[in-house]
Amino acid sequence: MPRRRAAIGFMDLCLTVALAGPGVAAEPVRLVMPIVYGTHLPGLGEPASRLTKLVKQLSGGALELDLKQPGDGTQPQEILDKVSRGGVDAGFSTASFWAAKIPAAALFAGFPFGPDARGYVEWFFAGNGLKLYQEMYDQADMNVHVIPCAFGGGEASGWFTKEIRNPEDIKGLRMRGFGLGGRVMSRLGAQTVLVPGGKIGEAFNKHEIDGAEFLTLAVDQRQRLQDHAKIIYVPGWHQPETVLELLINEDKWNALSEEQQTVLETACRSMLLTTLAESPRLQTAALAELAKQGVRIKTWSDDLARAFRGAWEEVASEESSRDPFFRTVLSDLEKFRAGPEPSAPSLPPMPPAP
Repeated sequence: MPRRRAAIGFMDLCLTVALAGPGVAAEPVRLVMPIVYGTHLPGLGEPASRLTKLVKQLSGGALELDLKQPGDGTQPQEILDKVSRGGVDAGFSTASFWAAKIPAAALFAGFPFGPDARGYVEWFFAGNGLKLYQEMYDQADMNVHVIPCAFGGGEASGWFTKEIRNPEDIKGLRMRGFGLGGRVMSRLGAQTVLVPGGKIGEAFNKHEIDGAEFLTLAVDQRQRLQDHAKIIYVPGWHQPETVLELLINEDKWNALSEEQQTVLETACRSMLLTTLAESPRLQTAALAELAKQGVRIKTWSDDLARAFRGAWEEVASEESSRDPFFRTVLSDLEKFRAGPEPSAPSLPPMPPAP
């Protein structure tokens, strides 16, 4: 109940600031903002376009985000470094892109058996999530200010050419995957194969892979993966949610007025709320359409679910031993998700309705 009230308070704050009217800046401020995913991609890229419109509306045109599509001067994997150096003013991304050099970044983007969208909102705004998110970039000497800004949706476990009935079926499986989820599959005996997103269909056709995890179902459908594999496994244990972030160069952030900073924070909180509500419906609609197109929707057996969980705990333990801040973040998040200590005072019961 305390977390639910925190979430309601968060929504009230969004509405209150939005209704208070746009801030007025002495001169229009424009922030160049490259993005990780193209705005044509539902759920993952399209929120960036909506964010730019919302910021302009809330600021009365005094603050603008100059959106740059992927590759338009900045490659997606370059965004964090360029924002930190001041090569660009801001970036709209997901922290998993930086996990190779900042291991804890994956925990703020979506990871095996991690929170769903609501769980992230609660941790960000009723726990230590926001504090640790910024601390991660500070410890990595990144000159950025971070704001969680939208939810891209959960992923399916992957596309497959054959059924996976038990843990033995994973051994030797050639699967396109990466990150922490890919490490879990490797630990269970899969052979992870690096395949660019645009070549997944070709890799299936050439029998170079037996399975692949890509992005959310809505994007997978847009990319026509259903033309190359006919089995989807759900749920997406490896990434139950995708968190999208707004990165702003720290010097640029500090140069903004308090009103302009509030506009950006409010716009992102509004986007979090909106996408939290919309994303599940978007992915469900995509799954229903894929089923109509002959894709078989399967769920994992209990044995496989236990195998995934066990392998993840081993991977998480290894990563925690290797990176102290990863351990700090994961421990804090797990403690928060477990709920308050039993000794914590309980709230009084709600009075009966009149």
